[in-house]
Amino acid sequence: MTKPTTDAYRDGMDAVHIAVSELVEDIFGSLYRISAAATELWDRLVRNGKSPRSSDLGELREAVLAELRHQGAMFNGSGLVLADSVLADRPRHLEWWRVSAKPQKLTFDLNPNSEYFYDYSVMEWFVVPRDRHTRWIAGPYLDYTGVDLYICTVSVPVNSAAGAFIGIAGADVTLASLDAALMPALQSSGKSLALINHEGRVIVANNADHVTGSRLRGAAIASGQPVPGTQWTLVNLDQDRPNG
Repeated sequence: MTKPTTDAYRDGMDAVHIAVSELVEDIFGSLYRISAAATELWDRLVRNGKSPRSSDLGELREAVLAELRHQGAMFNGSGLVLADSVLADRPRHLEWWRVSAKPQKLTFDLNPNSEYFYDYSVMEWFVVPRDRHTRWIAGPYLDYTGVDLYICTVSVPVNSAAGAFIGIAGADVTLASLDAALMPALQSSGKSLALINHEGRVIVANNADHVTGSRLRGAAIASGQPVPGTQWTLVNLDQDRPNG
């Protein structure tokens, strides 16, 4: 059988790379809009002489729900996660929403003495934006909230106009929705491809031998195409197969 030309291969892989990049930027666009709404609210409260409290964050509900509606099944949940002690009334707080039949605000156990303490301050999706001042995608991993979904948590830092770190705007993105969005381009590429994270773990692939969460090793990683602004790489799985 005649093998595809290099140009045909590159065209197919480039089309997938473009599809991934466009999807990623749309996801981050939603988070930047939530971040901007949070910054505007925070700065307005401070200008008015108020120390922001958890009850003030209810104003962000519509901004978050608008992005949940925009993203549909792509977002399993989204919202704002606050830095330690920035609020006047609580040491930690999440303003996190999910939309199913109707909007639902999620609650988390933030008591450090509890067996089920949700210590988000040590989680990758919070630590990296806080310490490196950059956007981040953590995962894939199983969702903490008990729905047994593989997710990636996408996050961007939220700062005041003065540059102080307030927290992160984030979203849980299901791998099932990523698969549904990207599989048409993957299948049309004519190649066996996988999208992997910075640890080599598979996010989505059009090859049944490489399931979500499995780790990829070999020459394919080194020659993959990084997805700009992410820790993801698109790799050609055929490069790990013996010739013949």
